[in-house]
Amino acid sequence: MESLLEDNEQKQPETIDEEYALWKKNSESMYDFVSETKLGWPSMVVEWLPTPDQNLERQELLVGTLTDVNEQKPNVDNRNYLKFCKIDYPSGEKQALKVFKKIEHEGEINKLKINSFDCNIIATINEKSEVNIFDRKKGFLSKLSGVHNEDEGFGLSFSKLESNVLLSAASDGKRVLWDISRMSKIIEDDTHTASVNCIEFSSLKKNLFASVSDDKTLILSDTRESTESFKSVQSLAYNSVLNAVSFSPFSENLLACGGEDSLVALYDIRYFKSSQPLHLMAGHEDNITNIQWADYQDGILVSSGEDRKLIYWDINKIGNEQTPDDAEDGVPEKIFVHGGHRSIINDFSLHPSIPWLTVSTEEENYTQIYQPTEKITNPDWIKEISLYDLEN
Repeated sequence: MESLLEDNEQKQPETIDEEYALWKKNSESMYDFVSETKLGWPSMVVEWLPTPDQNLERQELLVGTLTDVNEQKPNVDNRNYLKFCKIDYPSGEKQALKVFKKIEHEGEINKLKINSFDCNIIATINEKSEVNIFDRKKGFLSKLSGVHNEDEGFGLSFSKLESNVLLSAASDGKRVLWDISRMSKIIEDDTHTASVNCIEFSSLKKNLFASVSDDKTLILSDTRESTESFKSVQSLAYNSVLNAVSFSPFSENLLACGGEDSLVALYDIRYFKSSQPLHLMAGHEDNITNIQWADYQDGILVSSGEDRKLIYWDINKIGNEQTPDDAEDGVPEKIFVHGGHRSIINDFSLHPSIPWLTVSTEEENYTQIYQPTEKITNPDWIKEISLYDLEN
């Protein structure tokens, strides 16, 4: 079968602009849906809003602005906002992302998360590690501060199994558990000795969470142990700085992490003491900054990094035999690479109810929304094509 990129004999791109032009030229064959919008300011974060009915034409998401507060130009609004955006999907008539609501935000928005139990409740953390809680309908609700030092904060996670419970983490090394129903702190600790880059609750174990840090450790902790600090369930020393961690929503013992070594590491948390990953997945060429498991299919994992690439992995394909041509494209578990960005990918989000629909945002002002073609995401697609289809 011919490559979907259809560029095997073409001259390889030498610049970022040439690479983007080649991607755009071939995008129709690689995606069932693709959209690109230039926003007024860059965004560090992006998150899909849950949709009551996935058959609705309108899909919604959140972005957070990263403005230049020192820029003073006529008619330029350099305040930061939490912005609600919409896009028509899968209609091809209005593919531009439109802002339909915004809430002013104090400081830069480094990370945002939506409450799994109430999608109207949104948490953010800014460059001073201040956690802000918003209600989509009511606006700003409360600021959770006075715990972290005034350093950058990038760690934020709502519990998926318990309402009103939120974790935050920051450059001061502290990890904090909050009760947002009371807008108060429950526990804090400073187990990490350097900046905490990511923190996440388990999808399947109520009290378990993981955090990764500049101190090159991945720590599993339990929220139940005491009011003084978290119980350290397991601690793993890694060989490089770690930036991202994510628990599988299908297997309670499986997690993935990534960082400055550009590898995605898979771990079984029952065997942390060996410090050996189950598997290392190679595909990125620079720091990995974000990782997320898909909710729609067991084994699908997505990662992005400073190499401007977003990679879809299928861990069920680990160890599959490959033809020499396939092997040149990478390991068998690397099923698709989104290469449409021209600068570092800041964040991405997988749609909670529409399989494979992805949004990602970059250092420049561009936000892209795309869905890889079924030819890639469904390996059995060729079996579903009838002889009549091939002949007509």
